[in-house]
Amino acid sequence: MKKFDPDKELAKMQNKNQSIFNASKINNMYVPILVIACSILSFVGITFSANLVEDNKAEYNVEVTVMGDEEYTYTKTVKEGAFSDTINTNGSIGNINCTSGNLNFDPLTSRIYSPYLSQNTTCYIVLTETTNNINVDELVPIADGDGTSYYYKGDAYNNYIIVKDMAFRIVRINGDGSLRLVLNDVVLSSSYGTNNEYLGSNLQKVLENWYDSNFKDESYLIEWEFSYLNSVDFSIEDLRNDDGYIQTKVGTLSVSEAYVINKDVENSYLNTPNGFLLMNPNGIDEVWAFKNNKITSVSKNAVLNVRPVINIRTDNITGSGTKADPYVVEED
Repeated sequence: MKKFDPDKELAKMQNKNQSIFNASKINNMYVPILVIACSILSFVGITFSANLVEDNKAEYNVEVTVMGDEEYTYTKTVKEGAFSDTINTNGSIGNINCTSGNLNFDPLTSRIYSPYLSQNTTCYIVLTETTNNINVDELVPIADGDGTSYYYKGDAYNNYIIVKDMAFRIVRINGDGSLRLVLNDVVLSSSYGTNNEYLGSNLQKVLENWYDSNFKDESYLIEWEFSYLNSVDFSIEDLRNDDGYIQTKVGTLSVSEAYVINKDVENSYLNTPNGFLLMNPNGIDEVWAFKNNKITSVSKNAVLNVRPVINIRTDNITGSGTKADPYVVEED
């Protein structure tokens, strides 16, 4: 019988365990390498598939004619899908119209874009001349009946403008490029009237008397839209007056305009000591007003300040819009 040697048997066991450990170590080393290799192959496959899909997308032509002081045409061939690019507008703003396809235009950044372009697209952009001397930084865009308006918020410091020695504030650049102004000084007061209709009201008479006393045949004054309908509730998706408006040379702010100007603003250029009447009635016995830095409803018999609003179209403007250096409309 073979004699049992404990030292030899112990050595054999140790050698066997070391071999198992080494094999396990090698296997453990190969596992992450294998995972990495598979990931690389998978990524390469995904990238190849994505490139293949991108290569198979249809191509479309985008053509945008920019009409301003000088006319030029932007053209580009793009693949189907999201599209965005910047064009040259020389700092002017305007509105876009498309004869085929559809593009959006942000005049403040001169960006044209589409969330998904899927056909040949032809558009034209008409730049306005009115804003050549107007600082349009930090304005708020909102749709109106003529395209996109750009509003000066209630805390604006660069919207002072002088017309016939009277101080106004620019409320907005209208969609057609004209300017909407509200009288900065408080010189008028009135009650709304005996009923809930603007036409024939005390407010209308006070505004029109003021206009007739201060203006004659100035060529830069234009008629524009004023929202005057009874408004028991108002939404601010846009400022299109689809439900009704009057086209006139003088009015005052609508409840929707006041809301847009003053939204999220603590101290507004709309504030007056006694508040002022807005153009819209609210129900049968009350009307809208702007008072204590907010929109409120008051009796139609309450006497408040009146802030005339006019619209002008001119490129004959000097100044920088600050209180110390206001824009000035030069008379012809």
